[in-house]
Amino acid sequence: MANKENELTCSDDVRGIRYNDNCGLPVNSAKASKMAGATSKYGDFTELSKDHETMTHVLFGRNLRLKVALTLWKRNASELVAYLVWIQDTGVLLDCLPVLTNDLQTEAPCLSLGCCVDLMPQIKVILASKYEEHIVVGLHWVQSVIRKWWPELSKNEKRLQGSFSEDRNVEVMRQRLKDLWKEGARICLVPGSTGELAKAIEAYLSQLP
Repeated sequence: MANKENELTCSDDVRGIRYNDNCGLPVNSAKASKMAGATSKYGDFTELSKDHETMTHVLFGRNLRLKVALTLWKRNASELVAYLVWIQDTGVLLDCLPVLTNDLQTEAPCLSLGCCVDLMPQIKVILASKYEEHIVVGLHWVQSVIRKWWPELSKNEKRLQGSFSEDRNVEVMRQRLKDLWKEGARICLVPGSTGELAKAIEAYLSQLP
């Protein structure tokens, strides 16, 4: 009997251990799940921290470049254009273009036609943007260039009165405007004011010799 009681006790103890083991598994799984969740959250925070650091670095660099651009603009427009061509930063150019566009609409702009010729490759990049607001900024600049030098651009002459360099700039600008619109014509299909602005520019360009 004692042996049987011992067997029963032992059997009960074994069952108890197994029960405790079985009960322990969900607890351990829950802890593991919480730890995994915490690790995932920490990982997310780490990624966010990296993204924030990257964004801070980008904004700091852009702000620094804008300060340099402002200093050069106050000193000499051609120096600003040379700087914009050198850094090849579309974001900084987009910030500067409205100022350059307003300048072209004055009686005596600081920007020369040669400076505008130098900016054309980057303007082409802006007009190919997927963001409509960027395209609009580029279109306004192109429109201002055309209006400012339309008398020279629309003349059907290879040589104009004045310096040889200015004649050359007129020819180059005329050709770059034509090349620009080979791809830019698609903007005319954009609904609303953007498409209308593009059509107004196309009406000018269709008259170029």
